Amino acid sequence: MRKFLVAALVLCAVVFTGSKAEAIVDVEARYWFTNLDANAKFTADSVVGTQFDLVDDLGIDDKKGFLEGRITLELGSSKLRYGYVPMKWSGSKTLTQSIVFAGTTYTASTQVDSELKIDYHRLGYEYDFIDALNNKLGVIFEVKYFDGSASLKADSLGFNKTESFKAPIPTVGIAAQVGLPFLFSVGGEVTGMTYGSSAYILDAEAGVNIKPMPFVLVSAGYRVFKLHVEQSDDMAEIKLKGPFVTLKADF
Repeated sequence: MRKFLVAALVLCAVVFTGSKAEAIVDVEARYWFTNLDANAKFTADSVVGTQFDLVDDLGIDDKKGFLEGRITLELGSSKLRYGYVPMKWSGSKTLTQSIVFAGTTYTASTQVDSELKIDYHRLGYEYDFIDALNNKLGVIFEVKYFDGSASLKADSLGFNKTESFKAPIPTVGIAAQVGLPFLFSVGGEVTGMTYGSSAYILDAEAGVNIKPMPFVLVSAGYRVFKLHVEQSDDMAEIKLKGPFVTLKADF
Protein backbone atom coordinates (compact mmCIF):
# COMPACT_ATOMS: atom_id res chain seq x y z
CA MET A 1 0.00 0.00 0.00
CA ARG A 2 2.83 2.42 0.81
CA LYS A 3 4.40 1.89 -2.63
CA PHE A 4 1.01 2.47 -4.24
CA LEU A 5 0.58 5.79 -2.44
CA VAL A 6 4.06 7.01 -3.34
CA ALA A 7 3.65 6.03 -6.99
CA ALA A 8 0.29 7.78 -7.25
CA LEU A 9 1.61 10.96 -5.68
CA VAL A 10 4.68 11.02 -7.95
CA LEU A 11 2.58 10.39 -11.06
CA CYS A 12 0.16 13.17 -10.21
CA ALA A 13 3.02 15.54 -9.38
CA VAL A 14 4.59 14.90 -12.79
CA VAL A 15 1.27 15.55 -14.55
CA PHE A 16 0.61 18.70 -12.56
CA THR A 17 4.07 20.18 -12.94
CA GLY A 18 3.88 19.53 -16.66
CA SER A 19 0.88 21.84 -16.88
CA LYS A 20 1.15 25.61 -17.33
CA ALA A 21 -1.29 26.22 -14.47
CA GLU A 22 0.00 26.80 -10.96
CA ALA A 23 -0.45 23.91 -8.52
CA ILE A 24 -1.58 24.56 -4.94
CA VAL A 25 -0.82 22.31 -1.99
CA ASP A 26 -3.33 22.27 0.89
CA VAL A 27 -2.10 20.92 4.24
CA GLU A 28 -4.77 20.18 6.83
CA ALA A 29 -4.61 19.21 10.49
CA ARG A 30 -7.85 17.97 12.05
CA TYR A 31 -8.98 16.79 15.46
CA TRP A 32 -12.00 14.49 15.55
CA PHE A 33 -13.94 13.93 18.79
CA THR A 34 -15.46 10.47 18.26
CA ASN A 35 -18.10 8.30 19.84
CA LEU A 36 -17.59 4.58 19.11
CA ASP A 37 -20.18 1.86 18.56
CA ALA A 38 -18.64 -1.44 17.43
CA ASN A 39 -19.46 -5.15 17.21
CA ALA A 40 -17.27 -8.00 16.00
CA LYS A 41 -16.98 -11.76 15.60
CA PHE A 42 -13.76 -13.64 14.77
CA THR A 43 -13.63 -17.32 13.81
CA ALA A 44 -10.48 -19.47 13.73
CA ASP A 45 -9.62 -23.17 13.40
CA SER A 46 -13.27 -23.95 12.50
CA VAL A 47 -14.39 -22.63 15.89
CA VAL A 48 -17.16 -20.10 15.30
CA GLY A 49 -16.63 -16.91 17.26
CA THR A 50 -19.06 -15.11 19.52
CA GLN A 51 -20.46 -11.77 18.41
CA PHE A 52 -19.61 -9.19 21.06
CA ASP A 53 -19.95 -5.47 21.70
CA LEU A 54 -16.57 -3.81 22.19
CA VAL A 55 -17.96 -1.15 24.53
CA ASP A 56 -20.54 -3.07 26.58
CA ASP A 57 -18.84 -6.48 26.70
CA LEU A 58 -15.14 -5.54 26.71
CA GLY A 59 -15.21 -2.15 28.44
CA ILE A 60 -13.54 -0.22 25.62
CA ASP A 61 -13.81 3.55 26.07
CA ASP A 62 -16.34 4.77 23.52
CA LYS A 63 -15.35 8.46 23.65
CA LYS A 64 -11.94 9.38 22.26
CA GLY A 65 -10.33 12.00 20.03
CA PHE A 66 -7.97 11.45 17.11
CA LEU A 67 -5.60 13.66 15.13
CA GLU A 68 -5.85 13.37 11.35
CA GLY A 69 -3.61 14.74 8.62
CA ARG A 70 -4.67 15.51 5.06
CA ILE A 71 -2.80 16.85 2.04
CA THR A 72 -4.28 17.92 -1.30
CA LEU A 73 -2.46 18.66 -4.54
CA GLU A 74 -4.74 21.00 -6.47
CA LEU A 75 -4.61 22.18 -10.07
CA GLY A 76 -7.68 24.08 -11.09
CA SER A 77 -10.68 21.81 -10.86
CA SER A 78 -8.62 18.65 -10.35
CA LYS A 79 -7.39 17.52 -6.92
CA LEU A 80 -5.36 14.58 -5.68
CA ARG A 81 -6.11 13.96 -1.99
CA TYR A 82 -4.53 11.84 0.72
CA GLY A 83 -5.64 11.50 4.34
CA TYR A 84 -4.41 9.45 7.27
CA VAL A 85 -5.73 8.94 10.78
CA PRO A 86 -4.32 6.36 13.24
CA MET A 87 -6.92 5.19 15.76
CA LYS A 88 -6.51 3.10 18.89
CA TRP A 89 -8.89 2.03 21.65
CA SER A 90 -8.30 -0.09 24.75
CA GLY A 91 -10.35 -1.39 27.65
CA SER A 92 -10.45 -3.71 30.65
CA LYS A 93 -13.45 -5.54 32.08
CA THR A 94 -14.60 -8.69 33.84
CA LEU A 95 -16.66 -10.72 31.36
CA THR A 96 -20.32 -11.25 32.19
CA GLN A 97 -20.60 -14.01 29.57
CA SER A 98 -18.22 -16.38 27.81
CA ILE A 99 -16.73 -15.12 24.54
CA VAL A 100 -15.13 -17.19 21.80
CA PHE A 101 -12.45 -15.05 20.14
CA ALA A 102 -10.10 -16.33 17.42
CA GLY A 103 -10.76 -19.95 18.32
CA THR A 104 -10.25 -19.47 22.09
CA THR A 105 -12.96 -19.39 24.77
CA TYR A 106 -12.70 -16.65 27.37
CA THR A 107 -15.02 -17.78 30.15
CA ALA A 108 -17.41 -15.60 32.12
CA SER A 109 -16.00 -13.88 35.25
CA THR A 110 -12.56 -13.60 33.59
CA GLN A 111 -10.75 -10.27 33.66
CA VAL A 112 -9.76 -9.34 30.10
CA ASP A 113 -7.77 -6.53 28.51
CA SER A 114 -8.73 -5.58 24.96
CA GLU A 115 -7.30 -3.38 22.23
CA LEU A 116 -8.44 -2.27 18.78
CA LYS A 117 -6.11 -0.46 16.37
CA ILE A 118 -7.00 0.89 12.92
CA ASP A 119 -4.84 2.90 10.52
CA TYR A 120 -7.23 4.58 8.07
CA HIS A 121 -5.70 5.76 4.76
CA ARG A 122 -7.58 7.61 2.01
CA LEU A 123 -6.23 8.27 -1.50
CA GLY A 124 -8.59 9.93 -3.94
CA TYR A 125 -9.19 12.14 -6.95
CA GLU A 126 -11.73 14.96 -6.94
CA TYR A 127 -12.99 16.86 -9.95
CA ASP A 128 -15.10 19.98 -9.40
CA PHE A 129 -17.68 20.61 -12.13
CA ILE A 130 -18.51 23.93 -10.46
CA ASP A 131 -15.67 26.02 -9.02
CA ALA A 132 -16.44 29.73 -8.94
CA LEU A 133 -16.98 32.49 -6.35
CA ASN A 134 -16.28 30.11 -3.44
CA ASN A 135 -18.99 27.73 -4.68
CA LYS A 136 -18.00 24.16 -5.53
CA LEU A 137 -19.63 20.92 -6.63
CA GLY A 138 -17.57 17.87 -7.55
CA VAL A 139 -17.25 14.13 -7.74
CA ILE A 140 -14.78 12.01 -5.73
CA PHE A 141 -13.16 8.67 -6.61
CA GLU A 142 -11.30 7.25 -3.64
CA VAL A 143 -9.60 4.13 -2.28
CA LYS A 144 -9.88 3.68 1.47
CA TYR A 145 -7.33 1.35 3.04
CA PHE A 146 -7.63 -0.15 6.51
CA ASP A 147 -4.75 -1.77 8.40
CA GLY A 148 -5.83 -2.94 11.82
CA SER A 149 -5.78 -5.49 14.59
CA ALA A 150 -7.95 -6.60 17.51
CA SER A 151 -6.54 -8.34 20.58
CA LEU A 152 -7.96 -9.95 23.71
CA LYS A 153 -5.77 -10.82 26.68
CA ALA A 154 -6.61 -12.77 29.87
CA ASP A 155 -3.63 -13.17 32.21
CA SER A 156 -5.48 -15.55 34.53
CA LEU A 157 -6.08 -17.98 31.66
CA GLY A 158 -2.75 -17.41 29.91
CA PHE A 159 -4.52 -16.27 26.72
CA ASN A 160 -3.38 -13.46 24.44
CA LYS A 161 -4.96 -13.62 20.99
CA THR A 162 -4.68 -11.10 18.14
CA GLU A 163 -6.54 -10.94 14.84
CA SER A 164 -5.21 -8.68 12.08
CA PHE A 165 -6.97 -7.35 8.99
CA LYS A 166 -6.05 -5.34 5.89
CA ALA A 167 -8.60 -4.13 3.36
CA PRO A 168 -8.59 -1.71 0.40
CA ILE A 169 -12.10 -0.49 -0.46
CA PRO A 170 -12.91 1.61 -3.56
CA THR A 171 -15.55 4.32 -3.03
CA VAL A 172 -17.25 7.15 -4.88
CA GLY A 173 -18.86 10.33 -3.62
CA ILE A 174 -19.61 14.02 -3.98
CA ALA A 175 -18.25 17.24 -2.46
CA ALA A 176 -20.00 20.60 -2.27
CA GLN A 177 -19.41 24.10 -0.90
CA VAL A 178 -21.52 27.26 -0.84
CA GLY A 179 -19.95 30.67 -0.28
CA LEU A 180 -21.42 33.04 2.31
CA PRO A 181 -20.79 36.70 3.18
CA PHE A 182 -18.04 37.81 5.56
CA LEU A 183 -15.47 35.18 4.50
CA PHE A 184 -17.72 32.28 5.58
CA SER A 185 -18.74 29.17 3.65
CA VAL A 186 -20.52 25.90 4.35
CA GLY A 187 -19.57 22.61 2.77
CA GLY A 188 -19.37 18.89 3.06
CA GLU A 189 -18.71 15.62 1.34
CA VAL A 190 -19.88 12.04 1.38
CA THR A 191 -18.05 8.98 0.04
CA GLY A 192 -19.03 5.34 0.25
CA MET A 193 -19.89 2.06 -1.41
CA THR A 194 -22.28 -0.81 -0.79
CA TYR A 195 -22.01 -4.49 -1.65
CA GLY A 196 -25.44 -5.40 -0.34
CA SER A 197 -26.15 -6.39 3.26
CA SER A 198 -22.78 -8.16 3.60
CA ALA A 199 -20.61 -5.05 3.27
CA TYR A 200 -20.94 -1.29 3.09
CA ILE A 201 -18.96 1.82 3.99
CA LEU A 202 -19.93 5.46 4.49
CA ASP A 203 -17.82 8.50 5.43
CA ALA A 204 -19.74 11.79 5.51
CA GLU A 205 -19.02 15.22 6.96
CA ALA A 206 -20.36 18.77 6.90
CA GLY A 207 -19.04 21.97 8.40
CA VAL A 208 -18.75 25.74 8.52
CA ASN A 209 -15.57 27.40 7.24
CA ILE A 210 -14.04 30.81 7.78
CA LYS A 211 -10.99 32.28 6.08
CA PRO A 212 -9.54 34.76 8.61
CA MET A 213 -6.54 35.55 6.39
CA PRO A 214 -5.24 34.62 2.92
CA PHE A 215 -4.10 31.00 2.61
CA VAL A 216 -5.59 29.98 6.01
CA LEU A 217 -8.94 28.25 6.59
CA VAL A 218 -10.51 27.30 9.93
CA SER A 219 -13.43 24.83 10.03
CA ALA A 220 -15.74 23.14 12.49
CA GLY A 221 -18.30 20.47 11.72
CA TYR A 222 -19.66 16.98 12.27
CA ARG A 223 -18.57 13.66 10.78
CA VAL A 224 -20.15 10.18 10.57
CA PHE A 225 -18.28 7.01 9.61
CA LYS A 226 -19.79 3.53 9.20
CA LEU A 227 -18.15 0.27 8.14
CA HIS A 228 -19.86 -3.13 8.04
CA VAL A 229 -18.22 -6.31 6.71
CA GLU A 230 -19.39 -9.94 6.87
CA GLN A 231 -17.35 -12.82 5.46
CA SER A 232 -18.14 -16.46 6.23
CA ASP A 233 -18.32 -16.59 10.05
CA ASP A 234 -16.44 -13.33 10.60
CA MET A 235 -18.11 -9.97 11.14
CA ALA A 236 -17.05 -6.44 11.97
CA GLU A 237 -19.20 -3.35 12.34
CA ILE A 238 -17.74 0.01 13.36
CA LYS A 239 -19.60 3.29 13.72
CA LEU A 240 -17.90 6.57 14.59
CA LYS A 241 -19.53 9.96 14.90
CA GLY A 242 -18.73 13.32 16.42
CA PRO A 243 -17.61 16.92 15.89
CA PHE A 244 -14.29 18.00 14.42
CA VAL A 245 -12.15 21.14 14.16
CA THR A 246 -9.73 21.83 11.31
CA LEU A 247 -6.88 24.17 10.45
CA LYS A 248 -5.88 24.27 6.77
CA ALA A 249 -3.06 26.18 5.06
CA ASP A 250 -2.46 26.72 1.33
CA PHE A 251 1.00 26.84 -0.24
